Amino acid sequence: MKFTDNDKAVIALTTRLGNKARPSLSTGHWHSFVQGLHDEGLAPSDLFSGRLPRLSDENRDRVVALLADAASVLVAADELANRGIWLRTIASDQYSSLLRERLGSQAPPVIFGVGNAALLDSAGVGIVGSREVGIDGARVAEQIAEEAVRLGFHVVSGAARGVDQVAMNAGYRAAGSVVGVLADSLQERIRTTDVITALDVGTTCMVSQQHPAAGFSAGAAMARNKLIYALSQVTVVVASDLEAGGTWGGATEALRNRYGRVAVWRGPGEGAGNVRLENLGAKALRKAADLESVLVAETPNPVQISLIP
Repeated sequence: MKFTDNDKAVIALTTRLGNKARPSLSTGHWHSFVQGLHDEGLAPSDLFSGRLPRLSDENRDRVVALLADAASVLVAADELANRGIWLRTIASDQYSSLLRERLGSQAPPVIFGVGNAALLDSAGVGIVGSREVGIDGARVAEQIAEEAVRLGFHVVSGAARGVDQVAMNAGYRAAGSVVGVLADSLQERIRTTDVITALDVGTTCMVSQQHPAAGFSAGAAMARNKLIYALSQVTVVVASDLEAGGTWGGATEALRNRYGRVAVWRGPGEGAGNVRLENLGAKALRKAADLESVLVAETPNPVQISLIP
């Protein structure tokens, strides 16, 4: 896998490749750091020649230590490539333009993935919801996925149990393409027979912003939600709890920060939080066939959303 010096700096500073205990820079810290570079007329590649921006002693020591470990980090990246796992840095032209433009300073510096990366630059239809979805909600997720494929869109979801997996499976059955945004181990996912088959035919891309071997965490799930909304023309919330849970948190965050357009199912199978999401600005969807009108509708001007009843 070939990287530019800018790529190498991003990978060295923001990932935990080669050593999960590396004190890598978080997304927020990276964007603040790179802004400091730009303010002083520097590029990430300049770091390898010892040209650092003004930093506190503590932060300087941290950056120097991370850069000193760059060689082993890049070896780990090559090992991932040998297993079929690619990565894209925000310094690269190959990085998803949707993530870059919609997430701004919340865009992950590095994304890991397998499969058809071209899907990340073609907005799909996001479908998300509760892990404990009922029969009605599951059928709605299937119908929306089928309609999305019929309209020429791929399905984007979180690859979790419940609504996410139902929607992705329906997308496959409808002969569509699927993007799965993971909050658990990418390495483990690509060992399953169904995923291997989907990857072989080029209809799937699976991505994660965390170390490919890292397991599930609540923080990873919330970070994952941003990517789903940003990679979608519109994201349909099938069933959400009220003021609790990852689905609610992801939808309200997307509405508040304009990460992407949000629609919400209003009908049999909906969750207790769905009506509140509509009140907060999500577009109501009352039958799967209405998806087309939601997709072609103009995005409204940003509004200030309050989450206080």
